[in-house]
Amino acid sequence: MSRPIRRPGNLVSASVSSAVLRTKRTPEGCLWGHSLDDFFIAKSDQSEGYSWSDVWNTSLFEELSVSERSDDAHCMKICAPWPMADAERSRILNEEGSYFDTARFPKLEERISHSHLPNLLHVHDPDARVGQNQGVLVYKRLLPEVGKEQNPGHLYLTRSSRVGCGHHSNVYHAVFQFDSTAARVVAKVSVARTEARGFLDHEACLYASPASFPEFLSDAYSGYALVPGIKYPVPVGAVVPKFYGFYVPETGYSVDDATQPSPIMLLEDCGTPIEPQSLSHDEKAECFSLFLRLHMSGILQRSPFRKNILVQPGPLTLPPAERSLTTPSFRVIDFGRALDRSQARHQRDWLDERDQEVRDVQKVLKIERHSMA
Repeated sequence: MSRPIRRPGNLVSASVSSAVLRTKRTPEGCLWGHSLDDFFIAKSDQSEGYSWSDVWNTSLFEELSVSERSDDAHCMKICAPWPMADAERSRILNEEGSYFDTARFPKLEERISHSHLPNLLHVHDPDARVGQNQGVLVYKRLLPEVGKEQNPGHLYLTRSSRVGCGHHSNVYHAVFQFDSTAARVVAKVSVARTEARGFLDHEACLYASPASFPEFLSDAYSGYALVPGIKYPVPVGAVVPKFYGFYVPETGYSVDDATQPSPIMLLEDCGTPIEPQSLSHDEKAECFSLFLRLHMSGILQRSPFRKNILVQPGPLTLPPAERSLTTPSFRVIDFGRALDRSQARHQRDWLDERDQEVRDVQKVLKIERHSMA
């Protein structure tokens, strides 16, 4: 007997045949549908310790004797963010004003090909945020690997642009200028301790590794997915920020030498920390799903704190002026302590730690036990 799927407004329930079906799935392997009406619960299943429902959808499968629908409306598509138009780029670059005034620059949300990132970066640091010396420092790109020669880029950050701090790092809004682009990004800088440099180096290596952080983790997709661990479909938003490079001092860099200026990791600006008590049940489910999808991709975040779950007005496919927190976009950040399953010494330990992280995330989000699974 089928059970209803929880969905905004009403409930939907239906039965499906036991024929062999082939369904569309997200890159992580979750069952996908272009709308909530596509999902029909057929049976219960068990997947690596999760109790979840197997859901089939009648518009997105191919039965042995039936052709699969191929119209665009029923295909999973990447939801690219609203592009910053060339006219907007030119206006910002030519108008009067300081590059240190981060608020007047739009956020960089587009994916930038690694071949277009600058190999050299002039860091304008009047408040000595990355080291002990004020002024302009020259950095080189360490990750992703340097390709063909590019014109140098520029990064502008000040004390007043700091938006976050922790035991191991400080985070700043910064203006990233290269080629014809000038936009706001997040610059993450480590404090002057060897351990802190190690965390930032490790995080950058994860972002730069297609095996650890494939591009689909920073892409949003159309439709909904049934994520093992949640009993009803959730939106398929991006999980992590886009990565815009890891830069180190041109004069030399060693992760073990904390006396040198800090390396700098550049990321997409994805908003501010959530307030769990202000989130709806569905919004909590969406935040929870981001961690579950990380686990499906083999990553333990290992710092599941409120400050590491960000929210911003959405959807990002609309111009910034038309976005709203009634349609929020969430993201998980801070992977300095993260563990890739392929690097775990014992798989059983990784699974046990995953189960503990699930409980920790539920606690942070104030999710009642068994309310989603």
